Amino acid sequence: YTGNFTFMQLAFGYVVGRILVAFFLLPAYFRGQCETVYAFLEKRFSRRMRLFAALVFQLTRLLATGVRLYATALPLALISGWSVPVAVLVFAALTLPYIFSGGLRSGVWVESVQAVVYLAGALAAVAVLYASGSDPFVRPEKWVFFSGGTTGGWRSFFTEPLHLVAGICGGALLTISSHGTDQLIVQKVLACRNLRDAQKAMIASGILADLQFLLFLFIGVWLFAFFNGQQFASPDAIFPQFIVAHLPAGITGLVLAAIFATGQSTLSATVTALASSTMLDLFPQHAHTSERRRIQIAQLFTLFWTVGIVAIAFLFTDSQNPVVVVALKLSSLVAGAVVGLYILGFLAVAEKAAFAGFMVSVVGVGLAAFFTPLAWTWYVPLGTVLALLTALAVTVFHKLISRGR
Repeated sequence: YTGNFTFMQLAFGYVVGRILVAFFLLPAYFRGQCETVYAFLEKRFSRRMRLFAALVFQLTRLLATGVRLYATALPLALISGWSVPVAVLVFAALTLPYIFSGGLRSGVWVESVQAVVYLAGALAAVAVLYASGSDPFVRPEKWVFFSGGTTGGWRSFFTEPLHLVAGICGGALLTISSHGTDQLIVQKVLACRNLRDAQKAMIASGILADLQFLLFLFIGVWLFAFFNGQQFASPDAIFPQFIVAHLPAGITGLVLAAIFATGQSTLSATVTALASSTMLDLFPQHAHTSERRRIQIAQLFTLFWTVGIVAIAFLFTDSQNPVVVVALKLSSLVAGAVVGLYILGFLAVAEKAAFAGFMVSVVGVGLAAFFTPLAWTWYVPLGTVLALLTALAVTVFHKLISRGR
């Protein structure tokens, strides 16, 4: 609605990233029989590195999911007249029971049903927009798919987030982080019967994600035509406003169910991943207790992380930027450092050098994010390069010092 189809350049990078994960990271995970993705770091470096990576995952996932929960609660608040905090609480309360009642298998099946509802709601919205007679093709500038990123000279190449190079590089590395080093996704892939099935699932998910992006960008352009470019207080209020004010009875319920389905899917999958990572990575001693005791402890961790995500949703106040972009920015801040850490796991680099690379990457990207106009799609490539160069420099320096002695 507020842009055009150039977001697809980022989605193209997602496919590239998932292909790389499928053929480089997944074989290592299956060979090592890892119970969580961070167990790979323990095997390669040390227990401390596993703990550190797990904590980083938990913090960034907590922030990003809290922001997404806020977005999901917006339409509920519009319909009910409740405040957004009350809507957040109600939504979380409706999601908790089925998180408690099942494990990974039931979670995947529930998310599959939610995905069907989600796509059905999107197609229903397209049908209503088509019946309205509005013409999504009336504004040619909305149908731009590719950008070279040099409209304002080479400076814009690094300050514009959505152009071909930044999109593919940033999208690929961000996906390597989210789908190759993040327990949220990797826990499902490791549950596949074998490596080949996991690889097929990983690559297919990238193609389906691209089709999904294309569908919703198309809906955004059509909404722009439907509302004649009307300005809204928040980008995330546009679709809920259309649902509440312009959809017929029945269709309204279906589209709202679609929004709630994807929101519940994100929340339940995230909380499950956070609880399992906390249980297996931070408190492995509980693995030797009885199964009933392990389930009880996992449920306590589930409740703890749900409360944390709700708290982040309460604190979120940025209404001027689309929530999907805010969530991606938050994920990108440390994603490059994490990707660099896993790449270093395949190289002849000591733990101290890898840790130095990670810390320099996090600090460097943080400074770039707050004090420079660098586009957020460059955060992950920058972080990855900083981590690798720092670790290699420390390794070379250490060898030179050793030879001097």
